[in-house]
Amino acid sequence: MNALALYRYAVPFHSAIDFNGHRLSQREGLLVKLERDGAVAWGEAAPLPGFSRESLAEAQEQLLSLMPTLKERDLLPKAATLPSVRFALSSALWQLHKTHRLPHLDPVPLLTGSSQQIIEKAANIDAKCLKLKVGRVSVEEEIRLIYSLLEQDAKRRFRLDANQRWNEQQATEFAASIPLKQVDYIEEPTASLETNLALAASLGLPLALDETTQADGYRYQPLPGVKALVLKPQLIGDLDTLARMVDQADHNGVRVVLSSAFESNLGLSTLADLAAELTPDQSPGLDTLDAFKADLITPVRQDVPCYSEDQLECLWQG
Repeated sequence: MNALALYRYAVPFHSAIDFNGHRLSQREGLLVKLERDGAVAWGEAAPLPGFSRESLAEAQEQLLSLMPTLKERDLLPKAATLPSVRFALSSALWQLHKTHRLPHLDPVPLLTGSSQQIIEKAANIDAKCLKLKVGRVSVEEEIRLIYSLLEQDAKRRFRLDANQRWNEQQATEFAASIPLKQVDYIEEPTASLETNLALAASLGLPLALDETTQADGYRYQPLPGVKALVLKPQLIGDLDTLARMVDQADHNGVRVVLSSAFESNLGLSTLADLAAELTPDQSPGLDTLDAFKADLITPVRQDVPCYSEDQLECLWQG
């Protein structure tokens, strides 16, 4: 490696976001920069509070200990044990070796806000599939929202994410009241995998696993009723592990959708490249950039500032 550096960033959100009980007004993370023979690659380690097993401080401490090793060896160090660290280093090394870029599928739009705001946004986009967060207001209101969106376009499809917020009764009421044939999947309706599998069996609920895949020691296995895995590489770890999970699921006819953990534009660009490589037939869930007030390093939006390297906190350079 000719040169490498470690930076820390903090980018404010347009409005505070709740992550599993952690309300954040800004996103903080770490950027690894690798340089070799004129090529530059970036890796992002951004543990997501409320979801990641490690804290940002723990990721920073581990990366600082590994940077000198990485300077000498162009390999993922065995001592990289934290998922966000393994993702940052393995994805940066992957980009450094990558010789071409594959075409990207457009991400599925994520619509947030009040029901009325979602309806207004949906009316102005030409997308056949929408992603919605559910389990945030009453079940009755969310059922009405689904039908209001179908009134706009009767052929519209949905990817729904409950983030384990419902109890069994709420999940049953919702699933029994909407046209499931137009739902690609519902992510983790309740906090119980056993309950979710029972709902899939009794109601034909197209179930997707998300939080379950992030559990320590998780190993993929086919489960009846599970139609999809929604994988956040930032929370899973290195790319070899990710690729094995994709291959195993694909072998069983289970779709895999790569999803963001609210990474910066740099991390989202990496995830888009990974989706094109590993899941070329599935539109990824990466529509989170508009939540940020600024880009990092490479400007991708005209209406927001872009923080340069000089504006970031440099933690290590060599």
